[in-house]
Amino acid sequence: MRNRWIAPGIILAMLAFSAAVYSRLPAQVPSHWGINGQIDGTMSRLVGALFSPAIGILMWLLLLVLPRIDPRRDAYAAFSGTLQLFINTLVLFFALIHVGMLGIALGWRIDMPRLIIVGVGLLFAVLGNELGRVQPNWFVGIRTPWTLADPEVWRRTHRVGGRLFFALGLLFAVAGLLLPLAANMVLVMGGVLAIVVFSFGYSYLLWRQRAA
Repeated sequence: MRNRWIAPGIILAMLAFSAAVYSRLPAQVPSHWGINGQIDGTMSRLVGALFSPAIGILMWLLLLVLPRIDPRRDAYAAFSGTLQLFINTLVLFFALIHVGMLGIALGWRIDMPRLIIVGVGLLFAVLGNELGRVQPNWFVGIRTPWTLADPEVWRRTHRVGGRLFFALGLLFAVAGLLLPLAANMVLVMGGVLAIVVFSFGYSYLLWRQRAA
């Protein structure tokens, strides 16, 4: 599939951007922002230029290798396009962070915490829109003891879970543009907790219902 070259293309673009701006970067590059939106952590120029591309490469390789070592590797053929979309979207998210981080180091006026929250929201929305296509496996999707034990529990949990991911993603993205940073942090943490509680609670209830 041609889409498999999107992720490495994005990684090469990240490295090209680092090379293009490297000589203008300060000795220390911002790497972390506090809840007040202020920079509270830095890394060296070299590490800052390579950090996000390295994470992108790691994610790309990991998601290519995992299907090959999964005992349920045959299931991946049914959602190979979805998996590739996941890979491309994750790498694109890290590219967004990379450009924002180096851009701030160059003096660009970027609200990095807000950019991250909006990016996370869009990431959740894309993943949620495709989550229902994921077939039972050991590495990708909502993996609880009950989804892994019963294909029907897996299917129904991912169908409803995908809608939750999508709705929360859109909520995060809109809130990231409109709400204060502190409120966004509470919203994101609450949303992630809701997903975890849903994953375990809903899949368990379905399993109990089918086992009765």
